[in-house]
Amino acid sequence: MIKYERFEMLVPFVFICCYFFQTMGNVNGFAPSKHATFANHRLFPCQEKHKISPTKAKGFKELNALNESFLLDSYTSSSSRDFVALSLSLASSNILSNENIKIAFNMATFGPQILWLLMILIPNAKITKSIMGGYGAIVTFSLVHLFIVVASASQDQGTAPLVEFNDVFNPAGDPQAAMIGMMKYPNFVSEEWSHVLTWDLFVGRWIWLDGIQRGVFTSHSVLLCNLIGPPGYLLHCATCILTGKGIETGRLTDDE
Repeated sequence: MIKYERFEMLVPFVFICCYFFQTMGNVNGFAPSKHATFANHRLFPCQEKHKISPTKAKGFKELNALNESFLLDSYTSSSSRDFVALSLSLASSNILSNENIKIAFNMATFGPQILWLLMILIPNAKITKSIMGGYGAIVTFSLVHLFIVVASASQDQGTAPLVEFNDVFNPAGDPQAAMIGMMKYPNFVSEEWSHVLTWDLFVGRWIWLDGIQRGVFTSHSVLLCNLIGPPGYLLHCATCILTGKGIETGRLTDDE
């Protein structure tokens, strides 16, 4: 049974978040361009043309002050709503930008390599078990992939058109040619690449974990999984057979 500290599971997530927010830069602020003033507003202009008693004048002043306060509050409330809406719009447009998709692409490419090295070079080390023993790393890079998907979908022509995507699954056409055609869209490439790397990491972790639990050497299988994916799993299956450990089927029992 693998033991690990909870906080150590968050190491990949914290690392990626720090890298992302440091790299993407600050969102430009926004301030209203003009401010209203109601100091000269008068509800009762006649009071300046006609002489009135001090008592009535005091009442007019109180009404003017109340009116100015009401109008100012209304303006402030409306401006605040507009400011918040515009700020959110600007923040969203800046965060979900093509530049940040490139940053996320680099994170999905280079971030997992540290984890691969841990599983390949020091599979039995405490730090490897602490970080890879849980799902923190997988969840982190799944979120990176999700960001690329959402950001790409928000861009104008950010993803491959649905018609072209459907052609990949059209047996009557040329699926390979359709897939090649979609590779001209940079954000589609980013989505597919992070998609593949995240699943490779998921399978590589499973191979490493199976090796730890059943005493099977996995460094060569994990390395191959990182390089070309599924053949790494096949190599692990062959290793398990040759060492007499058998293949972990993962089948449900009759009771389940």
